[in-house]
Amino acid sequence: MTAKTYPFDVRHKDVWYIALPTALAFVTEPLLGIADTTIVGRLGEVDLLGGLLLGGLVFDFMFAFFYFLRMSVTGLTAQAFGARDQAKQTAQLARGLAIGLFAGLLIILLGGPLANFAKVVYGASDAVNAAFDQYFYIRLLAAPFALMNFVLAGWFLGRGQSITALMLQAGLNLTNIILSYVLVFEFDMGIAGVAWGTVIATGIFMVIGLFGAVQALGGFSQLARRLHEANLFDKAEIKKMLSLSSNILLRSVLINAVFSFFAREGAQAGDVILATNGILLHFLMIASFFLDGLAAASEQLCGKAIGARWKPAFFSAIKLSSLWGFILSGCLSVIFILTGPMIIDFMTTSDVVRQTARDFLWLAALAPVFGVLAFVLDGVFAGAAMGSDMRNGMFLSAIAFLAIWAIAVPLFSIYGLWLALHGFFIARSAIFLWLLLRRVPSLFEEGTPENAAAG
Repeated sequence: MTAKTYPFDVRHKDVWYIALPTALAFVTEPLLGIADTTIVGRLGEVDLLGGLLLGGLVFDFMFAFFYFLRMSVTGLTAQAFGARDQAKQTAQLARGLAIGLFAGLLIILLGGPLANFAKVVYGASDAVNAAFDQYFYIRLLAAPFALMNFVLAGWFLGRGQSITALMLQAGLNLTNIILSYVLVFEFDMGIAGVAWGTVIATGIFMVIGLFGAVQALGGFSQLARRLHEANLFDKAEIKKMLSLSSNILLRSVLINAVFSFFAREGAQAGDVILATNGILLHFLMIASFFLDGLAAASEQLCGKAIGARWKPAFFSAIKLSSLWGFILSGCLSVIFILTGPMIIDFMTTSDVVRQTARDFLWLAALAPVFGVLAFVLDGVFAGAAMGSDMRNGMFLSAIAFLAIWAIAVPLFSIYGLWLALHGFFIARSAIFLWLLLRRVPSLFEEGTPENAAAG
């Protein structure tokens, strides 16, 4: 039987409808950390602030490994959305939530060993460790809620409901800030108030997100019917999700390894270079908020195109996401060049660090231009469920980074380290593009156009 296709067009506004809300959602993330730091900082006790910062680092590290839940659920849901398969959309949500719940409970069970390991690694004072324990063991209770929220955000993005995903993320962070402030200053709960604020806010918005998902699927009666149709224990579908998730996890590990190596090499070069690189990497972090939005757009639209079996939309999504990515990254580079010296002076009072950062500013400012295609193709691969290609491409890119580093650093010192980072971005782009062109013929099947409007 010939498979159906569902033709649809990808326009500029379709890209930005996904990219802009997603970018805004990512931008709200550091605001939460800033607010928590400010709230605890105003208590005037250094050990509490140290415990909070140590706890935040541990949770950021743990949750970074589970970010694959968001990406894999987005890609697979987008494919089901493009195929007009409500049962599969429901199944992707249910399976993702089950994995998130299980992983969150596992984190809670392993909380003790994780906390002890973190305290050994960071070697903080007894007072800081006591504050860390108070914060960590309370916030640990939010782990299942947090991972299930990753799944919900990915599911809504996969269906193209980016505004819903933004409202959930922004609402969660704002509620967290308000609750933390009230519990700390009105109920005098100290650092425990910040932790309980996170637990309560995360739980509330997990429930709100679940209710929103049920409504999007047509209510509880429709949900029950689709769960019955979905065959949640389909071995092929479960294997597909686990394979994609594990490969995205390995891809994330490789990226973190490259940036950790970059940071280590900067530290080896001395305190001035370490401080300089730390400041300049903030420019890349700002750029990544916006480029991640375009990656989310390419992921949803390409996944939808594959589910709909409509190749023109697939290529349109890549072209438009890349076009806007280069325009946006070019604008960011110009802004960084023009405002960079002022930002550097604001971030440090050291004259030698200020001058060194200015010397390297142009390298940091150009990084978004070299990295934009890598971001977009990351989204394409996740949307196309090309997990093994994503893993292999990232492995080859990491090797390219090390090869450039080995050649460039002896010749150009720290300039060579930045050249290696740029080479990593370029290698990712070229390798991913090559892998994609090889795989495109197998991603689509011949079909009979369906005159239904695009969802």
